[in-house]
Amino acid sequence: DLYVSAIRMDELQVISQRSEAKHILCLVDACYGGMMGIGYRGLTSIDGPNYIETITKYRARQVISAGGRGEKVIEKSEWGHSAFTKNLISGLKDWMADLDNDGIITTQELGAFLKNHVIIDSDNQQNPKTRNIGSSTDEGEFVFFQHSNIARAPSISSGKNISSQPKNVNL
Repeated sequence: DLYVSAIRMDELQVISQRSEAKHILCLVDACYGGMMGIGYRGLTSIDGPNYIETITKYRARQVISAGGRGEKVIEKSEWGHSAFTKNLISGLKDWMADLDNDGIITTQELGAFLKNHVIIDSDNQQNPKTRNIGSSTDEGEFVFFQHSNIARAPSISSGKNISSQPKNVNL
């Protein structure tokens, strides 16, 4: 029942703007999910000693959709789900989306990984999109840290290193 289980795309944008969370990443594995978002932000190649502090300093409201405007989600029974979810799981669980092997996966890296693999798995029927869904001031980046790198990760709220253990996320 869509009226009970679905969230309208424009409502998802409103929720993300009202949230007090500093960084939000929406992963939309739905037909026509590419209609979500405002504008495209290219893969950044900034690197250096303060890279993580720089990209996490500002609020982030980002979305990676399974495809572009008007594209349907491709599913196969051998995968057990869609091409998008298949590659999302391998990209995060097996850490394959860490394109520069630095122990950190940015939204831009995850988006590039998904784009490359989903296009192939869907026989060019899906073209995932990585976009900002907030205002122009939401220039931050959502990041995933590999468990072994969490000690050197900056705390988003204090700018200091995180000392607590991360919670396990099952994919």
